Amino acid sequence: MFVQTSRMPARVSATPTLPGPGAGRRAAAVAMNAECERCHTDEAAEWRGSLHQRSNIEPAYRRSFAIEPLPFCRRCHAPEGPLDVDATDAVSELGVGCVTCHVSDDQVWAAPGMGAAPAPHALRRDAAFASAAACAPCHEFAFPGSTGRGVGSLMQSTVTEHAKSPESAASCASCHMPTTSTGKRSHRFRSSRDPALLRASLRVRATRTSPTRVRLELTPVGVGHALPTGDLFRRIEVVAQAFGTDHMVLANELRYLTRHFEFAPGGGKRWLGDDRIVGEGATVELELGEGARGHPIAWRIGYQRVAHPSGVDTEDATLEADVELASGELP
Repeated sequence: MFVQTSRMPARVSATPTLPGPGAGRRAAAVAMNAECERCHTDEAAEWRGSLHQRSNIEPAYRRSFAIEPLPFCRRCHAPEGPLDVDATDAVSELGVGCVTCHVSDDQVWAAPGMGAAPAPHALRRDAAFASAAACAPCHEFAFPGSTGRGVGSLMQSTVTEHAKSPESAASCASCHMPTTSTGKRSHRFRSSRDPALLRASLRVRATRTSPTRVRLELTPVGVGHALPTGDLFRRIEVVAQAFGTDHMVLANELRYLTRHFEFAPGGGKRWLGDDRIVGEGATVELELGEGARGHPIAWRIGYQRVAHPSGVDTEDATLEADVELASGELP
């Protein structure tokens, strides 16, 4: 039998505010989350080990944060901790917890129709919770200190991308929280760390349009935002290489599809352009030069995450991950 405690919301506010980052509830959030896990065991098992739960302890993030230790980052990566100092181990391991997404003020939020049984505590079912608005606080925001909403001001623009995409009618959850065999939404939060999901998201048609030139037509499949989306660490590498009978590379050409910024020596970033894959897709033409004439050409599309966004346009960047999405050879 459920017993209401002081840590769980007991009433419903007349002026609801969607849950969001920067709650800073610290130990209280850890205790409240434990209560969530006690009853919602399936969801808790999925959430544990997800990128939401590991948001503040994931190694790639910790390495990046060591380079740029901005309090701004803690707002989403350690939303239940303080902004000015590192969170305690317990709050850090909570990451983006059940309570971070489901509890604000005095309310527990849920999507309409979510869960068949009556809830043993106060519950607010709201269509907004099932929309992109629930994800926006952590997945669309401007650079620190920027008040603009233009392309150069947004550090992440996933929600705006979604609204303009052919998949705008679909919710974020429909892809990232698919329904499981239990009839419930998965809380594993499928993302760019899922190679199978990445490979299924892109269809590639490669054509040799001349002895020295390759055309690659990149068509997104069921993607409701730019590819790649999210932070500035991500890029799509498009590369073609001509090789001889001894497998030595005779000619090489590559392109990085990403959000391009110029990093000023004194700090700050200036937007230069955005050539990511959006909407109906993108076509990339690679000219390899005379070294390719009369030789086979191998091509490859890779989803890459660099160690720091300052290297997102460079071939010698340190890579945190490189997932091959497609590859082939043209005679």
